[in-house]
Amino acid sequence: MAMLEELNNTGTGWTGQAMFSSGAGMRDPHVSYGWLDQWADEALRAVAAVIETPRATLTTSQMLRRRGGAGVLLAPTIRLLRSDPQRYLVPRPSGVIKVNDTRYDPLRVVARRRDFTLDTIANRRALAILGWIEQLCKDVLANRASADAVARARLWSNTTRALLRRPLSQTLGAQTLGAEVRQPEEITHPPYRLTFQIARDLSERFGWSASLQPQSRLSYVEQSDVIYQAYVASRLAKEFGMRQTSDVLGAAQPAFSGDQFDLYYDTKPPPDVLRSWRHYSDRADESRPDVLLHERSTGAIALLDAKYRRARDGGASEDSRKDMSAYMGLYGLAQVTILFPGEYAHVTEVSGRGQRIVEAAIAPAINNLDDVVSAILGTLAQPTF
Repeated sequence: MAMLEELNNTGTGWTGQAMFSSGAGMRDPHVSYGWLDQWADEALRAVAAVIETPRATLTTSQMLRRRGGAGVLLAPTIRLLRSDPQRYLVPRPSGVIKVNDTRYDPLRVVARRRDFTLDTIANRRALAILGWIEQLCKDVLANRASADAVARARLWSNTTRALLRRPLSQTLGAQTLGAEVRQPEEITHPPYRLTFQIARDLSERFGWSASLQPQSRLSYVEQSDVIYQAYVASRLAKEFGMRQTSDVLGAAQPAFSGDQFDLYYDTKPPPDVLRSWRHYSDRADESRPDVLLHERSTGAIALLDAKYRRARDGGASEDSRKDMSAYMGLYGLAQVTILFPGEYAHVTEVSGRGQRIVEAAIAPAINNLDDVVSAILGTLAQPTF
């Protein structure tokens, strides 16, 4: 979470939303505004129409009453009378119930009760849209958006709050999107048809939680690695005095550039910067190092791998070492660096036979990266191929 906050605050153009197995999430304000721009006006009109003329549904329940007549439920009534005869039966010569030679009349019977209610799945789903629009407006207002975006978000928010004060909203209260099946009125009635479509889109984009259905692409290790790689690239660029070259991180390469260095992020290196031995074969590789530091004046490079994982001893993982060993062979490099989210400032190395893997910790809690920068500079070397 701290890494995402830093990416957002330092202007790296991070556009990935993050959702976690608990159902919690961090939304990108650009995505929030994009959804509002597409849907908010139409959604608010549809919900307003639902609130103005809500569709009721017939509900059936059971009730106790003193007399018989239409709607009496025989089986539940018999169960009631048997449960406490002394309370619910009174002897009468003309009673409708005969037990041995004695007749009784029931004092209470169970009858069917029919009522119309506005507390329906379709109405609750429509009102849930208001809560989401209010949340998305807050995303936009809290992140220093443009004046036009702020003005529109405030208008949407004010309209939403006005609808939340209407009687139906007050009666049913705050609602969640839920996952109930489509209701008949959401097929036949235009406002409900639209609120169902909007609620489904909201649920798919923002409202997923672990209690609803698995969404394998929303979380797990791959997304953690992507977030950490972006964080590392941003943090190192700051340490080396480099500036981002595009509003969106990685849209242009090098992703960061300064007076002395360029930093390439998650991309195939340009041939004039770094080549592998396979570049000269009939099957050229498409390898994409996580981070590549290039010193323009000398042509020296430093290859770095950033993975959001740690070994049990608190150091870099063995998987990361295997990946970097493969890169060393591919590019003919004698020294490389693994970056990992250590709990404290930590720089070590694995070396032998002239080969060296530097392992350095970078994390939000580690404020001083002087040793890390020094270690990375120590791995600068001319490309082999």
